[in-house]
Amino acid sequence: LMSGVKNNVGRGINVALVNGKTGELLNTKFFDMWGGDVAPLIEFLKTIQDGTIVLMATYDDGATKLNEEARKLIAELGSTSIANLGFRDNWVFCGGKGIKTKSPFEQ
Repeated sequence: LMSGVKNNVGRGINVALVNGKTGELLNTKFFDMWGGDVAPLIEFLKTIQDGTIVLMATYDDGATKLNEEARKLIAELGSTSIANLGFRDNWVFCGGKGIKTKSPFEQ
């Protein structure tokens, strides 16, 4: 879904959206949480449709620019670790829009 070869990964939080019914890749994005702005991440998270599988992974620093709104939106996808994500922490997560419980796929 994402790789350096495809040139769709970068510093910060890398996100892949997958259709929960068909398995089709819907979108990939990365958001620089060191030198960038959190606003594009927040807007992106707000557009995710119910039933979408959300895969996230950090590279380098995924936490410096995260604010409470961004952390809340990621928590709503099933994350429990996002509240404690700190500078240069490694984090991988698989959740979903509309999930009713915490995701068991997070480290």
